[in-house]
Amino acid sequence: MLKILELVRAYSVPIRDNRVSKLITWYVKALQKAIDMIWDNIEWKYGFPKIVRRGGKLVVIRGLKVRIPIIPRNRAFKKRPRDMLMKDNPYAAH
Repeated sequence: MLKILELVRAYSVPIRDNRVSKLITWYVKALQKAIDMIWDNIEWKYGFPKIVRRGGKLVVIRGLKVRIPIIPRNRAFKKRPRDMLMKDNPYAAH
């Protein structure tokens, strides 16, 4: 039987350390900025009821018109929020 060993390096930081609270505060603010950027770039489209025939009866698959969010997936959209968030990042970029 083959066993693989992995070396992990870590160091402990007390939970009451000032660095921990600064990291968590920065992370929460960065996360909120990212959510705001995504929310501002969402485009909305409408989906309308789809009617199908099942067993001789007409059945509505979706009820009234529904708003469907479309989040941009292009590379420029993904890069722009990361660049803006990393500008204020006091920590390692990875």
